[in-house]
Amino acid sequence: MNAVVAERDFLAFAAAALGVDAAALALDSSRDAGAWDSVGHLNLVMELEARWGVKIPLARVPELKTLRDFHAHVPCRPAKALAVDADNTLWRGIVSEDGPDGVVPDADFQRGLLALKARGVFLVLLSKNDPPPGGAISSVFARPDNPLGLSDFAHVGVNWEPKPGNLLAAARALNLAPEHFVFLDDNPHERVQMRAHLPGVMVPDFDAREGTVPATVLEELGKVQFSGVGETREDFLRTDWRPLAATRPDYLASLGLKVRVARATAADVPRLAQMAGKTNQFNATTIRRTAAEFEALLADAGTEVWTFRARDKFGDMGLVCYVVRESSTGRVTDFVVSCRALGRTLEHFAAQKLGFRTFDFVPTAKNAPARAFLDALRSGDVRTFYEEEA
Repeated sequence: MNAVVAERDFLAFAAAALGVDAAALALDSSRDAGAWDSVGHLNLVMELEARWGVKIPLARVPELKTLRDFHAHVPCRPAKALAVDADNTLWRGIVSEDGPDGVVPDADFQRGLLALKARGVFLVLLSKNDPPPGGAISSVFARPDNPLGLSDFAHVGVNWEPKPGNLLAAARALNLAPEHFVFLDDNPHERVQMRAHLPGVMVPDFDAREGTVPATVLEELGKVQFSGVGETREDFLRTDWRPLAATRPDYLASLGLKVRVARATAADVPRLAQMAGKTNQFNATTIRRTAAEFEALLADAGTEVWTFRARDKFGDMGLVCYVVRESSTGRVTDFVVSCRALGRTLEHFAAQKLGFRTFDFVPTAKNAPARAFLDALRSGDVRTFYEEEA
């Protein structure tokens, strides 16, 4: 991914050089497919040199088949900071579900990060987990088989807030612009959100099906984005940048949050049992119900099991919240929100929709987010950004 010129900006440049509408172009637009002719091809080569000083040997010009090939020749601004996720990125597994002893550190990847740090790259931790020092994530970093320690990070953003906001906080703390950051996260949803809200941040795509970041990702970053670390490049510093969503409410409002509410059915039972067994942070009573127990609840006329399926403008998150309550009394015995949906006010919507002002709560070492919402609910501090849809 080129670090200087965003795709849309490069396409605008190419459209001007070719004399066509930018809306008709994409990085994969090809000369062979008739997107431009030989005159346009030469114009692109000359404009690259005039605009960015790119000198392409004549013998290599025929190799440039698509706009992506041209884009790759634009000089790459060195990045200065690498923001990384933790779960399924620094290690295989999810701390909140598997526990600090249940995850498997990716030692090779972490040593690669330490090598970048030794070259002068700022490492930043962005993770949706309970914050240190009390959070379980601290225990993982204290493990002898985990090469990285928390002290290796120039900034630690571990909480349940949206990651674009946490990256902005890191940028301010390190006196950098977002354009100087690379963001690595195994979750495609997080990557799309980062691009949408901070388009200057470099966000490589990679296949994390094995629960780790491929070694080729760090190799490429070291050769390209971090190739000039340590050099003084004041012309690339920007102090006038503004995030697309300046505040947390602005950010949440921009997501287009939608939710579908329904009584649970037999088809929901596997997912409900999975959430009951794995969710810790927002699990009010930590009742580990089995599939058989949920089936019994569905058959009980005196019990209601409500499900909440959420989505935003980036995609569908599926069933991420459920509530179990007694029909006659309204008592909420189970209130569970998946960690993937935390920080977005879905719990606020659920309470408003079902009309409860309290719920059963059993404190554990991990369910502080549920405790915090219970306090907010009882004080009337409830505001949701979700809209219900049929």
